[in-house]
Amino acid sequence: MKKIVLRRQNFTGVLLYLSLILSVLMLPVIVNAGSGDIISGPYSLTIRGGGQNDSASMGIDVRADYLNPLLNLHLFGTYDQLDGGSSIGEVKNNRYGAGLAISHTYLGKANAFIGTSFINELDETFGHAYVGGKLKVSDNALISASYGVGFGDEKKIIRNSSWLFLAEAADWLKLGGVLVANNGLKANLYYYLTGPGDENISGVDGEISYPVTDSIIIGLRGSADLTDKEDIDKNWQSYLFLTYSFGTQKGSRIDVALDKNNPVEYPKIIRKNKARTVAAAVSTLAISPTSADAFGCSSDTVTFTASGGTPPYSWSSDGSSSHVTVISSTQAEWFDSSDAFCSSGGTVNVTLTDSAGNSVTATINVQSPE
Repeated sequence: MKKIVLRRQNFTGVLLYLSLILSVLMLPVIVNAGSGDIISGPYSLTIRGGGQNDSASMGIDVRADYLNPLLNLHLFGTYDQLDGGSSIGEVKNNRYGAGLAISHTYLGKANAFIGTSFINELDETFGHAYVGGKLKVSDNALISASYGVGFGDEKKIIRNSSWLFLAEAADWLKLGGVLVANNGLKANLYYYLTGPGDENISGVDGEISYPVTDSIIIGLRGSADLTDKEDIDKNWQSYLFLTYSFGTQKGSRIDVALDKNNPVEYPKIIRKNKARTVAAAVSTLAISPTSADAFGCSSDTVTFTASGGTPPYSWSSDGSSSHVTVISSTQAEWFDSSDAFCSSGGTVNVTLTDSAGNSVTATINVQSPE
């Protein structure tokens, strides 16, 4: 089977990650007065627009973060409406998921979390479980690491008549951190490895955001696979977003990042492109009778009946000396239209063909009436 490689370019993603890296480098030199605490929930709603996997997308994210000195509870959900005319939207033009996680923040310096979630993509459901931790290294920075395990069987998803996806939720590893400037500007930047020890697909994801009020944050978010693997689709997404948080919880941006950043994780999906092998359909087309005897010289007729297959049918016979007349949608009649068999016998084949291109043939043994 010939292998086909899909190579996609995401210039929006490239510009996004260049801007993320530049922002991270510039944060230490940003000088501005502090903006005070922001509202961190427990509830938040995010509206976003952009694209993913070569499909334009509009989406919403909802979450609730109940912080407690002993255990924090994180509930979250997401929904995307995709462009049905391109890429992943050709298979299914919506994408949604949900999950939950618990975490514990120790002395305002470290946080450990564990969670699970699912995503319904390509009309199939994928799930994973994950663990991780964060460490606050200064009033403006924290570092983080997490590991997830995908579960569930590999799914087969038909994209069109010649393609299919073999998709699965993969294991993943994620390392990175958060920097927060005195003016509230925040940047996340992470490196991930999807399928460590197997596919080894590396990538980056990140976010730049700024609190325009104590309850509204605007920003740019994105991620992209960096590794180009044969017959494996690249995952990428790029969004502008607005988040509105409401409730009684407040805190500095670095403390909010420590308590809340990483517990929201959705499965990493690997989509392998394969040429679709379609088994040849067994035709049910039939003609009756399959053979017959007749006299020529226009003195005799033979009636044939079609069944099965895919109507409408067409009829034909070999040689210019014979003729097939259609009687009804399933029946036709043969006779010696040019009297070619008046003085000698012979053989004529009558062929029935359906709209799918399947055909069957019946044989007539024609005898001279003399």
